[in-house]
Amino acid sequence: MNVEIIERKVAIAAPIEAVYGFHLDFNNLELISPSWMKPKLLRSVGEGKGKTMELEITQYGFFKSIWVVQIEEYDPPFRLADLALRGPLPYFHHIRTFSQPCAEMTEMIDRLEYKLPFGFIGRIANKLSVRKMMEQMFEHRQKVTKEILEEKYYIKTMPV
Repeated sequence: MNVEIIERKVAIAAPIEAVYGFHLDFNNLELISPSWMKPKLLRSVGEGKGKTMELEITQYGFFKSIWVVQIEEYDPPFRLADLALRGPLPYFHHIRTFSQPCAEMTEMIDRLEYKLPFGFIGRIANKLSVRKMMEQMFEHRQKVTKEILEEKYYIKTMPV
């Protein structure tokens, strides 16, 4: 299985529990998604490890796909991983690892493992556009997450 891996790290000036909790709330996915991607929660079952969500993802305003995603690792506030059980990709695994190198800083590592369908054609599509799109999506998500959480937790606590 040819699995592609993208890994990005970001430092966020906010408590680790807040950063972890932010990623548990599906409503925040809509806030941090790039403008060309619109997620919609259709239904959710359970809590914590084993929680399953059915999502409708609209890309570029017209391409809709249904994803069923399950939380497979739930270790607050250090690790959160979900695995797509159903969707347009044969394999999609998103792992988020959180650490707190100092009292006011959280480091988050996003690791995405994915495989495209259609064998050789999928690998060409990945080289031409898909990988870049995935990298841009995670870059955008991390940037916006950082902005939202730092405004809420860091900037308001800075001395005047």
